[in-house]
Amino acid sequence: MHKACIFIIACLFCAGLAAQNDFAAGYIIGPKNDTIRGEVKLFVKNEMDYYVKTMFRNKPAGGGKQYFPSKIHGYGVEDRHYASIKYYDLWVFMQVVCKGKIMFYEYKPPVALGNDKMQSQFFILKGGFEEMEQIFPDTKVKKQIRSFISDDKELVKEIENTELHYAELVQLIDRYNQRNK
Repeated sequence: MHKACIFIIACLFCAGLAAQNDFAAGYIIGPKNDTIRGEVKLFVKNEMDYYVKTMFRNKPAGGGKQYFPSKIHGYGVEDRHYASIKYYDLWVFMQVVCKGKIMFYEYKPPVALGNDKMQSQFFILKGGFEEMEQIFPDTKVKKQIRSFISDDKELVKEIENTELHYAELVQLIDRYNQRNK
């Protein structure tokens, strides 16, 4: 009986430790563009939650406070960064894939919006352009990206004879941003 009680207590203790590990070092960018460092909840069960909300705490203990994209400018956790973006009439978090003169975002709409396959959507925005444009890697992406990089003639020429899939597209945008700061 004594061993069973010790085992149950040990299990409860380990479950408490596991709950503490649901957070990782991160930050939020508040409504005044102030960066607050702390911990961000990891959504291990549903990856789509990263695009809808975040749970943040600036003290190691406690449950934290939930934030939605309409209330903060963005957040980061581990090596991922999310920006608050108005997508049609809805505020969402989009993962920042490339940052610079050309911004490249990934968004996974929730299942409630018909995304039962958890497929990503990609968006691109260039300084001076008024709207984000949805971009489709692996299909006619050369035609789509050309207008965004048209001021870098060398890169435009370079993509003529190149296959542009997702990885190559990310590399191209990163190179463009490095060359055109």
